[in-house]
Formats: sequence, C-alpha cells, structure tokens
Amino acid sequence: MAYLKTRFYFNRLPIFFGLAFTFLLIFNYCTTEEDDNSNHEIIALNIETLGEGIVNSPNAPFVFGDEITLSAIPSEGYYFERWEGLEQPIEDQELSFTLIQDIVITAVFLALPELSEEIEIYNPKGIDPNPVFMIENGGTKAYLVSKTGQIIQKWEFDAKLGNDLELFNDGSIMGLFKPEQVSFSFGGYGGILKKYDSNGNLIFEYELNSATELLHHDFEVLPNGNILLMVWEKFSGQDAKSMGYDNDGEIYLEKIIELNPTNKRIVWEWRSADHLIQDFNSEVSNYGQISLSPQKIDLNYFNEENGDLMHANGIFYDSVNDVIYLSVNFYSEVWVIPHHYTTDETKTNLGDLKYRFGNPKAYGVNQERLFFNNHHPSLVTLDPKTEGRFLIYMNGSREQQSIVYEFILPTYDSNPSIWTIPEVTWSFTNEELFFGKISGAYRLPNGNTLICEGDYGYWEVNRLGEIVWKYNGRGEATFWRGYVYP
Repeated sequence: MAYLKTRFYFNRLPIFFGLAFTFLLIFNYCTTEEDDNSNHEIIALNIETLGEGIVNSPNAPFVFGDEITLSAIPSEGYYFERWEGLEQPIEDQELSFTLIQDIVITAVFLALPELSEEIEIYNPKGIDPNPVFMIENGGTKAYLVSKTGQIIQKWEFDAKLGNDLELFNDGSIMGLFKPEQVSFSFGGYGGILKKYDSNGNLIFEYELNSATELLHHDFEVLPNGNILLMVWEKFSGQDAKSMGYDNDGEIYLEKIIELNPTNKRIVWEWRSADHLIQDFNSEVSNYGQISLSPQKIDLNYFNEENGDLMHANGIFYDSVNDVIYLSVNFYSEVWVIPHHYTTDETKTNLGDLKYRFGNPKAYGVNQERLFFNNHHPSLVTLDPKTEGRFLIYMNGSREQQSIVYEFILPTYDSNPSIWTIPEVTWSFTNEELFFGKISGAYRLPNGNTLICEGDYGYWEVNRLGEIVWKYNGRGEATFWRGYVYP
C-alpha cells in the first residue's frame, strides 16, 4: 500500500507543476500587459556637473522603478556643494532615489577658497560663516578673522589687556586694561575699563586700582547700560583671622560691582565676604557645618599661599532670572548670585548663593564632581534651538583633558538641601584639547560651538562632535576667548 500511495503522489507532480506554470504564464502576461507603460519603460537619466568633479553612477539603460545611487567626487581644490534637479537641492555627497520619469541631475562643485596657513581644518559646508573676534590673552592686540584666516580688522592698544574685550554693533570696543602700576596682582588682573569708538578714540575710562581693590578678568554690560565688574577685595591677615581663616597672611576675596557709566557711580554691589562659612574657629560668628549650608561659601576650601582664595575668572548676567553666573576657578564651580536685591539686602542671607554647581566637594557634599577648573560661563543666546542652555569650558587640570559642557540648569529651589546637579545635554572633548588656563566656549548661530583653546587657537565643532574648522595661532600668542557678531 505504501508503494501505491507513493506512485499516486509522484504521478500527480507533473500535473501540479503544469497547472502552476500555466497560471504563472497567464499572470505574467496580464501584469506585463498592464505594466508595459511603467516598469519596462526606458527612462532617460542625464547627469551633468557644474565645476570640477565627477559623478559615479550605474550604467544605462534605466527603466521605470530603478533604484539609483549617485556619488559625487570633487576634484582637487574643489568641494561638493549640492545636487540640483530634484524637488529641492540635496547636500549629501551620495544621492539615492527611485527613477520614475526622465530627469536631469546636476552635481554642483565649488572651488575651495584660499586659506591662510593658520587654518588646519576647513569644512566649507559645515562651518558657521561669521568671522571670529579673537582676543590675545594679556596682549595688546585683537583681530576680527574670517573663517578662511584673513584678518578683516585689527586693533592695537597702547596698554596690555586685562583679559576681556568686547566689540559692539556700532564698531566701538570696550575692554579691561592693565595700569602701569598696581599694589597687588594675580593672573588675569586688570585695573582700568576703557571704551574706544569706531575710529579708535578713547571715549570712556574707569579705574579701580587701589591698595585694597583691583578690577580683574571680565565684565558684563547689562540691558540698562550699566556694567558689572569683578573686583578683588583685599583683607589684612588680622581681618582674615577674624573671618575664620585657618592660615596666616592677607587674603583676596571676590566682589561684584555694578557701575553706572554715565556718572561713574557704583549703584550696586555683592561681596563674597558677606556670605562665608567656616568650621575652623568656633568663636567666629560664621562658624558652622559646611555641608548643611551649601548656600554659604567655605572660606577655607582652597588654601592658596598667596591669599588668592577664589580666583573668579568669568561673569555672565541672566536677564530672565535676574541672576549673575560667576565662574570661580579655584573652587571649580559656578556660583549663581541674586541681583534683584538692593546692596543692603545682599549683605544679608538674601544675598547668599541661589545655586551652585560643578564641584559639590566645595561645600562638603560627596556627589559627582564635573569641574576641575573652569572658564567662560555663558547662556546660549544666538542659537534658537539651544537658547537658554548653559555653556562652559572645563579646563580639566586633573586629567589634563579639557571638556566643553552644555547644561540644562534645574529650577533654583529655595531649599538648598535639595539642589540637584544640572543635566548634561551635550559635551565635547578630544585628546588634543587641553589647556589648564584661560580658554572658553561660545555657541554659534548655526548650532556649532566655537572653542578657544588658550595656548593653541580656535576649534569649531558641530553637535555630532565633528571638527569642521581649526585655527592654529602658531604659538605667537595665547588667546583669552572668541566671540562672533552676526
């Protein structure tokens, strides 16, 4: 019986395959008749080039529905700009599409511009086109430089810069400068704030350079035209002891003043000396447990022999929240300082830190530490996609590796015991990126980030971490920061 069943099964295979083959022929005939004007229609694909370059493409003939991939290869001295001929220009160097009609596609190649010897990387399609305002660190020069490395404008001063310098829309320029003589100084000292008009004429000058006070590092112009200035405030060894200082000698603490440039009067100030805590001398009124008072500043956190205990190096004003961001290098953190109180109110607990971040160890808390020295605090203002986010250059002195951080800052809570660390939304580092001093980061209008590496020059990187531009200062100077003015 098994044999008969087997013969029966195989005897019917030719019938089955014959019927299937006949069905396929009929189906194929019907679909061929239906698609003769589409799937098997010859389509004309014409590829043209504009500029110097070639296009790799599959061989003709082409029919309706073919999947086409084209690759644009620029000649030396050129770069691929875009494809034209589709519904909209395409910038990707490799183009894939489905062929459904006769079409002419043009690959556009443009000549690379002439670059100065300082330019080591240049991606013409990836860079932000705005020129960079480059500031020599403690030097006498500043430059407005195009992305091709050409100097558009140059400024030379008769005094050395005290670090920050800003260019305004009307062509005027304001900066901190070093006086001929000072009673004391540390790295980044200034002493005189000057403003020049677009013709180089001195139109404003303010000096704070005494035996006990000295302008330094940075300034910030407020929306009302007043100017925030950073000041070192000197205290004698006896005064330092009365504040709970656990060492001998003079100390220098941070102070912020608001200057009315019209009458040159100080209209507001905040003093770090009013907001100290220490656990060294129980007989002093500011004695307390540091970890329980993060809104206060531990006087003895950084015990520098020369008395420069804090060494703030950058300031930024947040007009939305009416607070000041102060980069405090030796504490490896940023202090958020309230600005909406009067000067008398800031001397009280109302003037305590509203928030702080970067190094919880500075207030006795064992949490994640992000910063090992830091410079250039700022909020993003030019890029609408990340506007309001916080940007800073972390020097990275411990690992000798600098990192640029972008943060979303938490809502400042009235209860400092539940402060949280900010959310890191973007960061960039590179094995070649490190300088333990000065430096900075600035968000560009197209979303890229301009990085000033103090002893090298400037980098521009995109959100993917790709380096699209590098400017090597050739060791002729160190650089303080870089800005753009779209």
